[in-house]
Amino acid sequence: MSTDLYGWLECRPEPGRFGAEHVPWEAFSELRHLHWARDYMSWSALFDVRSVEPVNALFPDRGAPADVSDTVRRDSDDFEGHSHSWFSWRELSIVDWNAPCTNGLSRYWVRRWSRTQEGFLEPEGLAALPDELYDSAAAEFGEGNIAPSRWPTDGELLLGNEVYRPVSPAYRDLVPADGPWQPVFDVMGTLAELHGEDNVRLVVWFGG
Repeated sequence: MSTDLYGWLECRPEPGRFGAEHVPWEAFSELRHLHWARDYMSWSALFDVRSVEPVNALFPDRGAPADVSDTVRRDSDDFEGHSHSWFSWRELSIVDWNAPCTNGLSRYWVRRWSRTQEGFLEPEGLAALPDELYDSAAAEFGEGNIAPSRWPTDGELLLGNEVYRPVSPAYRDLVPADGPWQPVFDVMGTLAELHGEDNVRLVVWFGG
């Protein structure tokens, strides 16, 4: 069964800027206008949703904020979703995207490298181990060591012009800077410049 992502960007003016110390949150944009992909890799790293293996997610299952805006509350209540969570721009801005998001080598993901015409290997990002290589993994590393996390750290398998090696994925591997989240983060960053880092947040939930 597929899963879909729902949510809203919220913002509020800097408390005190217009004389009020308690400024309510306002719904700014529905998430679907900025992010539409079923990007299970990034959902795993951000929210621990649709994870194929244990991942130290950044903002897992935090629930909805207690002071969520009326618009977002109604939308969330009308939809029987799950795994509600949120994060502010300040929290997002201090993430170490180069930190590993798994405890050790991944059981599922491998790093894919492609050989150029000059014979050099260039990294092509993460990939699931192709089905064609399961028998090769068993033959190379043993029947009980098919999962990449059980390969030697210098182990690799070949398929055509591509090389697959074990990896300890970083958050940036699962949430690439130029991936589906770029428009969301760009808008959040702009709002944070106008209203303050603590006054911009994303509230999400999932269906399916």
